[in-house]
Amino acid sequence: MNPIVGNILVAVSCFLFGYLIGGIPNGVIIGRIFFGKDPRDYGSHNSGGTNSGRVFGKWIGFLVIFLDMMKAVIAFYAVWAVIRFSSLQTTTPLWDDGVFYIWLTGLGVSVGHCWSPYLNFKGGKTVACFMGLVGGTSWLGFIVCCLSFFPFLFQKKIVSRSSLFSGAIIVAFEWVMYLIVALSGWDGTILMWNFGAGGGLFFGWESASVVTAVYLIMVLRHSQNIKRLKAGTESKLDWSGK
Repeated sequence: MNPIVGNILVAVSCFLFGYLIGGIPNGVIIGRIFFGKDPRDYGSHNSGGTNSGRVFGKWIGFLVIFLDMMKAVIAFYAVWAVIRFSSLQTTTPLWDDGVFYIWLTGLGVSVGHCWSPYLNFKGGKTVACFMGLVGGTSWLGFIVCCLSFFPFLFQKKIVSRSSLFSGAIIVAFEWVMYLIVALSGWDGTILMWNFGAGGGLFFGWESASVVTAVYLIMVLRHSQNIKRLKAGTESKLDWSGK
């Protein structure tokens, strides 16, 4: 197969795989199976974990958030394993050693979560997928996610505000780590989940670029929240009655 055609097919396949995994609407599935309700019919009419918590209770909210995070983790590592351990590299020489395609899967997850093919191309706001992609590939990234998100949340109890502020910090973190690795020559794999280099698990331009793209999608999906934040009318997180 022509290498260019082969690389295009791999790139499209990775993105589509991530898209189909990301599109799985965990909140809707759990709501319909166990409660006979669709979270999109209540509250903010969103299918994500925050609204699921409002409708079905905080533990369901936590469960949906966890499952949405795992969509990014599972899709990422599935593609990572195929590219690293299969014979794909011997049949099709992959550009960038396949690293960009692995991270491209994470972008696909985000797009699928926001515009799910199973929900008539509607969905969530990709916060959990964003955190899952960053925290699920690096233990340091996981710490940064926690330290940047929860202080904002505890301060105002506004999820959208916490998500947008912490997301900006995480994007800056990714680019700083990339520059440190690029300028020092240090691979930085010790900061990842210790699966080694060569499979996309290091701080590179690939991870920084995809994380930035996912954050921009998150900002886009929060456009109405941003308007309410400016107006001072954004709702606070309230799972206390559940």
